[in-house]
Amino acid sequence: MKIMAIILLFVMLAGWDIPQLIKKKQRKDLIVYALLILTGLILSILSAFHVHLPNPSKGLSTVLEPLGSLLKAD
Repeated sequence: MKIMAIILLFVMLAGWDIPQLIKKKQRKDLIVYALLILTGLILSILSAFHVHLPNPSKGLSTVLEPLGSLLKAD
């Protein structure tokens, strides 16, 4: 039931925005919008199934922490 509600919500959002993008012939914006909406849909469905999703802050701290220690002046 949750999945159907999520899909319905995303279809409603896309149905609201996509016709305007098509009407204005904004092809690049339409492609980016579709990719972002599909990414959000997939993440929402995975979250509804209680799949562990990685936290972006942990990945950023893993990458930027060594850089911070290099820049730190002793």
